[in-house]
Amino acid sequence: MNRFKLEPEYGYAAEIVGDEFDFTEDGVRSYTPIKVYGVVPRGIRTYELSFYHANYPEGVRDKVYTLRTIEREQRFILAHSTDHKPTRYMLVYSITAAWLRRHFGRKIRDDENVEAWLSRNV
Repeated sequence: MNRFKLEPEYGYAAEIVGDEFDFTEDGVRSYTPIKVYGVVPRGIRTYELSFYHANYPEGVRDKVYTLRTIEREQRFILAHSTDHKPTRYMLVYSITAAWLRRHFGRKIRDDENVEAWLSRNV
């Protein structure tokens, strides 16, 4: 089985779940496109993820989280941050035009290349 892999310089859909997200519709999660800068192993199932967090205010969008994998399958990675208290979980998967429209409120056509659109707009 091929497992989902985070590649530098690619964009992904991310859901970050934690008690501090009380401003969202369901009160526990934040949706954001991310662009991975790098992934550095830090031990068994633990890695440092440096990424661009598009749903943060300008000036604080470059992030580094130390994550521990909970589950890694073909289509997603679920991890929790070892840096955040209270605990913060991160679900990362492939991004689509439909996801950008639904969760990020951006206009993009289904036939547009999502990576190219992200490079131009996020």
